[in-house]
Amino acid sequence: MGSRRALGAEVSADGTWTNFSCRHSVRPRRSVTPADLDELRRVLKDAAADGSRVRVVGGGHSYNDVAVAPEIQVSLRRLNKILHVDTGTGQVTVQGGATLHEIRTEMAKHGLAFANMGDIDRQSIGGALSTGTHGTGLDAPAFAGQVTALELMLADGSTVRATPEDPDLFDAARVSLGALGIIVSVTIQAVPAYNLRRTDTVITRDEAFALLRDPPDSGHVGLYFMPYIDQVLMWTAERTTDPVDKPSALGEWFRDVVKVNYGLDAVGAVARRAPRAVPALNRAFARGIKTETTVDTYDKVFLRPLFVRHDGCEFAVPQDAGPGCVQTLMKAIEDRNLPVAFPCETRIAPAESAWLHPQYGRTTTWVGAAIQAPGLDIDAAWEDTQRAAAAAGGRPHWGKWHSLTADELRGLYPRWDDFAALRGRLDPDGRFGSPAIDRVLGPVETTGQ
Repeated sequence: MGSRRALGAEVSADGTWTNFSCRHSVRPRRSVTPADLDELRRVLKDAAADGSRVRVVGGGHSYNDVAVAPEIQVSLRRLNKILHVDTGTGQVTVQGGATLHEIRTEMAKHGLAFANMGDIDRQSIGGALSTGTHGTGLDAPAFAGQVTALELMLADGSTVRATPEDPDLFDAARVSLGALGIIVSVTIQAVPAYNLRRTDTVITRDEAFALLRDPPDSGHVGLYFMPYIDQVLMWTAERTTDPVDKPSALGEWFRDVVKVNYGLDAVGAVARRAPRAVPALNRAFARGIKTETTVDTYDKVFLRPLFVRHDGCEFAVPQDAGPGCVQTLMKAIEDRNLPVAFPCETRIAPAESAWLHPQYGRTTTWVGAAIQAPGLDIDAAWEDTQRAAAAAGGRPHWGKWHSLTADELRGLYPRWDDFAALRGRLDPDGRFGSPAIDRVLGPVETTGQ
């Protein structure tokens, strides 16, 4: 449990499960890893017989308690098969426990790729969909926007297929927090494999705010605001037909492992022991980022995994509210003199149609923060950011820190009541509930209640 290098949850010898950020732990009453759908059905039958609730856990990369399962914890890691690849249509069907890493590796064999990704690929596809995992770029959909069909196993063991032909089920099921049923298969609309030209550089806060107000219509942009300093780390990427042109393997290792991971880990450790040194540390870290342009396959550009164990929050706000929410976040950290040496990430993303996707119905600015975990008391600063985001109509990332409840969230999602009604029909007994689901979605609303 003490390892600082981590890519997901950990399970101790006594069966205690701890999520990636080390903020949440649980020792489930029962943990199961079914090998096939019949075994999964038996788990649900047994749960119904004794009145237990069931939660599915994926890679454990959510920073909050959305995957915490006090009663029956189900892992789909053995239900991770690539079921079918149609090279003609570019559609790829996988089981719900397949990780993004496993899927993209198989797609690459067929000259296919995800249309967009975040910077981690250790999540299961079911978990990535359930929490609304996203990337960046106004013309680049989140994972929910790349799905053409999915199959849910309901609490009674039956299955239902969600497709655009049944738009209500489809738009509810693609981001459901696991509260409708268990995602047992997903069909993804892949695209032909592509290269990206990525440029890393440093700009000022004013330049970054201008970019947030008027982002490019195409390509990808990530902005990393550093507390206490004016420098903002920026990366951009655009598709290119140019061949791969990147550092040597040793150069890549030095950039991604030494400079980013070991560098941030060291800066964070010093910051905790000498908080007054944080501005100087952040300036030194920013000076270490030199303008660099490389061309690589899309996955190598998107995936810059941060394996230093950390905690995080992120809010999806209307695009025009982005600069103000970033300023609130920076002020909340700086006014409290918190020793935050991790960059605060901001991304731009398009509207999505899944009812509970935080990007639902509008162009979105994502405003996020990360800290080295565990131990730093950051919640008060994050509360300030959360209040500013919610006041602007912002919605929290379902897989990261937030303290909003169902009553507060209801007003942020136009189709909330429709989702609640569908949940009441599909899972009337609340079999797929948990303390986290009770808090953020509220009780099941069945017909006649």
